[in-house]
Amino acid sequence: MHFVARCEVQSVVDVNNQSSFLTLNALNEFDPKYSGVDWRQKLETQRGAVLATELKNNANKLAKWTAQAILANADLMKLGYVSRVHPRDHFNHVILGVVGYKPRDFAAQINLNPANMWGIVRSIVDLCMKLNEGKYVLVKDPSKPQVRIYEVPADAFENDYVEEPLPEDEQVQPPTKDAEGGETNVTTNDVEDKEIEAQT
Repeated sequence: MHFVARCEVQSVVDVNNQSSFLTLNALNEFDPKYSGVDWRQKLETQRGAVLATELKNNANKLAKWTAQAILANADLMKLGYVSRVHPRDHFNHVILGVVGYKPRDFAAQINLNPANMWGIVRSIVDLCMKLNEGKYVLVKDPSKPQVRIYEVPADAFENDYVEEPLPEDEQVQPPTKDAEGGETNVTTNDVEDKEIEAQT
């Protein structure tokens, strides 16, 4: 059985006249008031503690990034620690630090077994090979540690449906400012219109 995986790398750097492939990912700081870990104070002195907290809260995300770097045969994976300039400003960010790891070393550090990744894929592939030829959908149950496979018609998900915009009179209009600076809602419904017409 041949298995093909599509992989990506985000950067290439020249090290000693040789090209090295890099994957780049960013960890976003949660509000320190709630998380209890202020990256601006702890990142320089206690980088391991910051990474351990992220690993506890986002183990799947870090494992996924590591698996992608291993599959892409990247020489290095870089993690950027990104924080908001101000907790309420979701537009402006600052990079507090960037750390590079060798993917296989980082996998060992976070207890990710690359052989086990292929074991999971192999189990799903073996299950699919027992099914009749057709189209199937693999769905993870949201509330249980369970995956289900559903058979769907051969033409499922292949329609030529194009969503057309609503006519202008049916679109919701943004509120406008009145003379006093307050917002007034422009939209009215049919019931109000009929009541006004009946009174005049």
